[in-house]
Parts: sequence; C-alpha cells; structure tokens
Amino acid sequence: TIELPDFMTEEPVSIRLDPAKDMVGNAQAYYKLHRKAKRANQAVEPLLTEARAEVHYLEQVSATVELLNEPRDLEALGEVGEELTAEGYLERSERSKPVESVQLPFHQFALPTGHVVLAGRNNRQNERLLQTAAATDLWLHAQEIPGSHVLLKLAPGAVAEASELQWAANVAAYYSRARQSTHVPVVYTERRHVRKLKGARPGLVNYREEQVIWGNPAELPEEEPQSAV
Repeated sequence: TIELPDFMTEEPVSIRLDPAKDMVGNAQAYYKLHRKAKRANQAVEPLLTEARAEVHYLEQVSATVELLNEPRDLEALGEVGEELTAEGYLERSERSKPVESVQLPFHQFALPTGHVVLAGRNNRQNERLLQTAAATDLWLHAQEIPGSHVLLKLAPGAVAEASELQWAANVAAYYSRARQSTHVPVVYTERRHVRKLKGARPGLVNYREEQVIWGNPAELPEEEPQSAV
C-alpha cells in the first residue's frame, strides 16, 4: 500500500498496490479504472435522467387519479386511460372505445372581483389550459408537488390583486397531492414564462421568473357549474 493525501480534504488515504507492478504500472492501472468508471457514469446519467422523468410523469398521473372525486370525473378518468394508452403504458383492448371528442370543462371558479380561476382535471386538460391561456394570465402549480395546472385569467393590462392571487393559490393547493395539508407552497408566474418540455410526456413543463405563495386548500372560491364544450 501507499499513503497519499486526498485531493479534496488532504486527509491521508491508503491505496492498495499490486506487488507485481512497479509504481508506474500501478498508476496506469488505476487510471484505466478511472476512465472506465467515467465512461460508465456518462452512459448511466442519461438513463437516470429518463427514469426520473418517467417517475415524475407517473406521479403526476397518480395524483390526477387521486383527485378525481366528482360524478363527471368518470369522463376525466377515461381521458387518463386514453393518455396512458397513447403513451404506451396500457394496451388498447379491442372492446375498449376511445373517449368521445367532447372536451370536458375545466374546474372554474368565479372570484368576487369578476376574474376567473381555471384548473385542469388531468394532463390533457393541463395542456389545453396552457394552449388557451393569454401570455399575461398567471399560471400556478403546487411547488414540486404533483397536481393540476391553474390559471388566473386576467384582462389585458390588469394586475392581479393580492386577494385574487391568494384565491388562485388556494385552488392550486386543493388540486394537488398536498390537499390535506394546512399550507401548501405554490409557485406562480406569467403564462409566457411557462414552456412545455421538448419531447416530454403530457402535462410536464418548465418555468422561470416564478414567485412562491402559500395556498390554503380549505379556503376555496365558489366553483361555477360548467357544461362540456
């Protein structure tokens, strides 16, 4: 063995040597091991990234199903099944029929100020919510917690009042896996700062220039009854 200082901590480290090799031979052997480990790490990292994305997506789908608790959510659940089939997670049965092209309405809440808060029922609705939003609408989502995309619809040039932002944050907290919590961190930013991840599964986005507000799932504005589109 040989004892050398660690590069980072300078603490002594004992290194095992091959007695059949001289010092140069031992150094070359360890260098080859290093290069092999480095190549393995470079090969594994993309697989880990892909696996993390898969886990994140399936957690989002799982949270969506958990939050479906209304009579018409049966249709939303059917859309989830269609989504999982389209993404290759489920096989399409010959007996199964695709969900009809009727677009389910978003959860819609009317605020006392006259503005509206919308929340998606599943990943398909989350994507449609972004597609129909104006650039300056506010987008909200429970921070690092699976849940629905939420929009605070604003008139052109309007600025959200503190009470409106709080109502919208409460909706985002309620339609998340943290629904049973008293306070839930919610990120918000303008819609124009939200982008769908290239090649990502439905409903997955990245965002910037976000701020954080605490939402209370127990305090919601009144939901308006909606008909299918």
